[in-house]
Amino acid sequence: MVTIKVNEKTKAGQALIATAKVMAQKYPGIDITEDDQVLLEKMKTNHKSDFLSEQEQSVFLKELEKVAK
Repeated sequence: MVTIKVNEKTKAGQALIATAKVMAQKYPGIDITEDDQVLLEKMKTNHKSDFLSEQEQSVFLKELEKVAK
């Protein structure tokens, strides 16, 4: 996830937001979040999902050992 701070009062900021909105409609991988609380919740969710569970970690390490041999 990338966060870009845009000054909505400038021409450049307005152009960037307009472009992002068009791209968000066309491409499913782009989301625009204008509410700070929603953004914070997304960041918390993404942070939690970055960690491997014990089982996932075990499987990953076994695969890594196979590749290293």
